[in-house]
Amino acid sequence: MDKDAGISSIDFLAGFAIFMIAFIWVATMVPGLFIGLKSSTIDYDAVAYRTGVILAEDPGNPAGPPADDVGWEFLADSNKVDLKRFGLAVSRDTPGILDANKVHRFFCSTVFSYPEDYQKRAIFGDYPYRFNISLRSSREDTARSVGDVIPDSYGYIHRVVAIKSPSNATIDTRMIMDHAFNNSEDVTFHQFSIRINGTKLLVDEIRDPRYQINPEKDQIIINITGLETQPVRPPGPLAAPASVNLTNIRFYKSSAGSLGTLTVNDLPSPEYRYLYVDGNPVYTHPLPSPRPPVEKNVSMIFGPGFFGNAASTDTIYINLTFGLDPPQQYLNSTRSGPFDYNYHPANVTRPDLRDAVLEVAVW
Repeated sequence: MDKDAGISSIDFLAGFAIFMIAFIWVATMVPGLFIGLKSSTIDYDAVAYRTGVILAEDPGNPAGPPADDVGWEFLADSNKVDLKRFGLAVSRDTPGILDANKVHRFFCSTVFSYPEDYQKRAIFGDYPYRFNISLRSSREDTARSVGDVIPDSYGYIHRVVAIKSPSNATIDTRMIMDHAFNNSEDVTFHQFSIRINGTKLLVDEIRDPRYQINPEKDQIIINITGLETQPVRPPGPLAAPASVNLTNIRFYKSSAGSLGTLTVNDLPSPEYRYLYVDGNPVYTHPLPSPRPPVEKNVSMIFGPGFFGNAASTDTIYINLTFGLDPPQQYLNSTRSGPFDYNYHPANVTRPDLRDAVLEVAVW
């Protein structure tokens, strides 16, 4: 036989055949090794938990100064595309403490649509989850909610939170006497000034962020009451009762060491009412003529962002001018100096926290 001829060994063929049979058998068994690692269901509880954490512990994005010019709760409706992530917390330093402005905007169905706007800003992911998010406050009879009706089977998370309420000040008869706001001349026009010092509120007097007053973002309420008791009359025989009207309201801010007129953000429309005289709302664009008469009290409710054109560290002055006929002493801060809207408990009721429950259901 020629030396170049190939010779097939029976042993080699048998061994090769056994190897191929074993290889094929192992190949068919490999997919089965991963069956236990493949999930046929979604962990909806985990999705609900993640959503609850984001809403309760994150301020959202835009988060507001200094990262952005404005927080997401103050974005115009037409600019909601700039909102990347919902978050209801006052800040990252206050997990579980919710901002009332964010809560109101989050549950506003005229701005955001379910599920599109919430799917990509609160739930995340490509899976078309259905969900229901609700918030029940201890001071509200009904819960706020957004989403579908909850089915029999769903993932769920329950978070105990608190909602930060606005601060407020009431300047009553006793305060007028204590601050000598009744020490004025017998004149026709009296000016009463209120000062909101942003530097003291946010920098000099470091406060727990849960109770901090931020004039740039928070609602501020100021009530002047007891005016019907004529507490500012001088000692001695009573002067003739005077007719009083609110002649003007002006806003000023201190920037770069000077005092200039402050353009206020009268939102949401030119007819926005922040002024109430004797319980009745008064238009302020401009003040009506004749000027509104004052008998008992004057209240001002400055909504979130009203002073947005002032820097957070500006000092804001609110000057009210009252006209009297006949001239006599009245509410006047010319000699005593402005009323300070600060953290002193005798002047201002600090923001309080109202208990609430946040619930997220996902399916």
